[in-house]
Parts: sequence; structure tokens; C-alpha cells
Amino acid sequence: MKNTHHLKRFKLTLEYDGTRYSGWQKQDDAKTIQGALLSAGAEIFSGPVDIQGSGRTDAGVHAMRYVAHLEASTTLAPLTIRIKFNDLLPADIAILDVEPCALRFHARHDCVARSYLYQISKRKTAFGKKYVWWVRDKLDIRAMAEAAQLFTGMHDFISFAEKQELKKSTRVLLHAVHIHEEDDLIIVRIIGSHFLWKMVRRMIGVLVEVGRHALNTQQVEALLKEHSNKPAPLTAPPSGLFFERAIYDEAELRKFLAEIAEQP
Repeated sequence: MKNTHHLKRFKLTLEYDGTRYSGWQKQDDAKTIQGALLSAGAEIFSGPVDIQGSGRTDAGVHAMRYVAHLEASTTLAPLTIRIKFNDLLPADIAILDVEPCALRFHARHDCVARSYLYQISKRKTAFGKKYVWWVRDKLDIRAMAEAAQLFTGMHDFISFAEKQELKKSTRVLLHAVHIHEEDDLIIVRIIGSHFLWKMVRRMIGVLVEVGRHALNTQQVEALLKEHSNKPAPLTAPPSGLFFERAIYDEAELRKFLAEIAEQP
């Protein structure tokens, strides 16, 4: 019988460079973020360890403030757990915070919204290559921003989903899609209830085509109204994509959306 005497659950906040990994989810034959955490956890704690994330990220995708929960039988303090994890984890995964939480807290089920950032570079970059998509063409940001607004609200994103996703609902609520420029970067922020596999990267690919004037807003609207395979070959590379944050409270979500709305 499982010893629940010291069974505790902790909320982990971490950042990672996903370049060397096949995404978040543990796989037997590939290097993953969850796999790296579980193997470090097995060294830190004597009994069984469970670590669940707030959502899957694709191979090569990064995270800035990813949230997971850890369940283990332990008397260790949160700070000690953070230090021990960071000593064992590879250099491209860092635990930022460990907080005690209720045993019923679930990183994925309790998450009300997730935010992703995508970085498009307007120039070749020697240092940022792993973290951007360099698009050589000059992009029309205004056209992209106009098309981005079509994605907000509740829509059927079947045209943006992988075949494996079609067994479940492909309807997703997007709270905001915001585009702005910072120096040589075009940054797209997408905030939604959840995301289908490759959906964000396909949205970015479509928006870049709009920026190139290869697609117009009517064509983008059509992708949300009828099933099309057009977005799949336009899938943006994973290098520019970052899981920005997971939100667990409606008030926090409203505050975040208000901050985004005030950005130029």
C-alpha cells in the first residue's frame, strides 16, 4: 500500500530550451522534458514520483514559465527541492519556483488559459537562431494584425489540427492574438483556453502568408469555416515558439488580457 503519510503536492514553475527535446511528454525512446524531471525526481525522492504538466509542447518548442505539479512522499522544504532538481537537471532546464499546493491541484485540469509567444526575426541572427524563425520577406504587420483578429473567440480549428486530434473536439476559445514589433523581431502572442497539436505553429504560418500578401483575410476566414488542409504545409518551425505562461485564475486572466490590450 502506498505510504501517504508524507504525500505532498508541489506546483513547479520551470523554463526550458526545447531544442534538444522531443517535447514535454515522456516517451520511452526519446529525450523529453517530463522524462528528465522524472529521472531527477527518482534520485531526489525515495518513493514513487508523479509529475504532470499544464499541457504538451511539441519537439523543439521552448518554455518561459511552464507549470507542472509534483507529487511525492517527502519532508523536504520547497527551496531544498528546487536546489536539488537544479543540481541534477541538464543546463537547458531550470526550475524557477517550487510552491506547496493542495493535493487536489492539477497543473493541466485546473489551468484556465495558456499563453504562447512566437518570435519571427526580420534579419539573420547569429545568436538567436534557435529561438526565432527568420523570414526573409518583408512582412505587412498591419495585414497580419487584421487577420489575427479573425482567430479570436470560439472557433473550430479543425483546419489547423493534426489528424490525431480529430477524434476529439477541435473547438478552441482564443482570448487574444496580439502582434507587435520589437527591434528586429515580430512577436505574436496567442492566449487561449487550450491548443491543438501544431495549431499555434499553423496559425503563425498562415499569418506570415498574410504578411507576404499570399493570403488575404477572406481566405483566412474560410479556413475557420470549412475543413482545409492548406495550413499544414505552412506550419512554422518550432524554434520560434515559447510556452509563455499558464493561468489558473479568471481574475489573473482578465488582468493579463487588459495588459496585452494596452500594448501598442
